[in-house]
Amino acid sequence: MSEDGHKGDGDTADSALSGTVNEILKEIAAAQAREIKPDEILKGISSYLVDEPALAFPLIDVLGRVPTIQTALLFEEMMTVLPDKKAVKGIKRALYRFKQKGLEWERKTPQEQPILRSPHAGAPQGYVGAPDSTGSRALVIARPRPHGGARVYFSIVSDQDGILRLEGTDLSKKDLKVFIDESLSSEEFPVVEAPAGYCLHLLHEAAGLSQRLDKPIPLGYKDAEQGLRDVSWDGPVPLIYRHIHQESVKDNTRLLKESGGLHKIAPFSSWFLYPDAVRPYAEAIKEAEKSHIVLTPQQKDARLSSLYREALEGLFPEEQRLLWKRRLEEAAYILWKQGRKQEAGMAVSAALDLTTPFSPIDPNPFCWNLLLKSLYGLLETERGEREHEEKSSLIIPP
Repeated sequence: MSEDGHKGDGDTADSALSGTVNEILKEIAAAQAREIKPDEILKGISSYLVDEPALAFPLIDVLGRVPTIQTALLFEEMMTVLPDKKAVKGIKRALYRFKQKGLEWERKTPQEQPILRSPHAGAPQGYVGAPDSTGSRALVIARPRPHGGARVYFSIVSDQDGILRLEGTDLSKKDLKVFIDESLSSEEFPVVEAPAGYCLHLLHEAAGLSQRLDKPIPLGYKDAEQGLRDVSWDGPVPLIYRHIHQESVKDNTRLLKESGGLHKIAPFSSWFLYPDAVRPYAEAIKEAEKSHIVLTPQQKDARLSSLYREALEGLFPEEQRLLWKRRLEEAAYILWKQGRKQEAGMAVSAALDLTTPFSPIDPNPFCWNLLLKSLYGLLETERGEREHEEKSSLIIPP
C-alpha cells in the first residue's frame, strides 16, 4: 500500500492475479459439480494460463490444498500441457502429498499411438487490434488445419457500423505471422494475441450491430460461423476484466488522475473526437478568445471554462460515455498484453469513471484531455489551412 492510502503498482497486480485465480477456481468448482471430465475442464481454463502463465503457480498452490480425486485427475491433465518445469514440479509435489493422505486415483499414462495416425489440428488462435478513435479495429481468428497451415478469418469491425470487412483465406504458419506482424500490427495500432473465443464474441457483437442498423453482413460471416461453430466464450466481457478486477482500480483516485496522460502513448495518442462534432465548440472558444469585449483575466478564464464544460457535456452524453468506456476497456487489454500493466490500470480506471455523469469539479481526466486536444487540434489545423490559402493567394501567375 502506498503512503497516500492507495494501492501501488505491485498491490494492483497482485490483487488482479488473486482475483483471476479465484475466478478460475469458481469455474473449476462449477465444472466438477456438473461432473465434467478433467480434460474438458482444462480446455475451459487453458486460455487463462496461456494469457498469464504466472497464474499456474498460485492456482497449483490453492488446488494443492484440496485433496480430492477430481483435483488429482485435473493435475494429471495439467502436467501434460504446462510448459514450465517448475509448475510441473509443483503439481508433482501436490500429488505426492495427496498420496501421503491416502488418496488413490487412476493415473494418466501415455497411450500407445499407432504408427500411422490422423494429424491433429491445434486449438484456434485469436488476435485483436487496438481500436482507433472511430471504434474500428482488426480481428483475426486462425483455425489450424490437420496437415499444416490454418484457415484464417480476418475482419475489421466497428462499434459504430458493425462488420466493415470479413475475409477467409488459407495461410501457412509463417505467412500468418508475417500478416499479423507486418501487415496488421503497427506501433500506433498494435495487434496482440487473445482467446479465439473472445475474438469470435467480438465478431458476433459486430454482426448483431450490423443487423440492428440494417447494414449488410459480409458473405464470409456464414463461412466463419460454420468453421468456428465449436468455438465459444464464457469469460468476462470486456476481456481485460480477466486480468484486472474492477474492485482493484475503481476507487484508486491516483490511477484515475493519471489517466489523462494516456494520450501520450499509443493507441490513445491518435484518438480524437469527430471534427464536425467539435467544430461548433471550437468556433465558440475562438470567438471568446478574440472577443473585443473588455474582460478581466478572471472573467475571460471563467468564460472559457464555461465553454469547455458546455463542450464536455454536449460531446459526452451517456451513450457516448459508454462508447468511450468500452474503447478504453478494449485498449486496456492491448496494454496489458504489452506488459504495460500500470497504463492498463489507468485505462480501466478512466473507463469505470464513465459509468456516471462527469463531476462538475473534476471531470474524467482522460475525456477532458481528449476534448482539449480535439478542440485545439482542430483550431490549429484550420489555422494552418487559412495560412496556406493566404500564401497561395499572394502568388501571381506568370
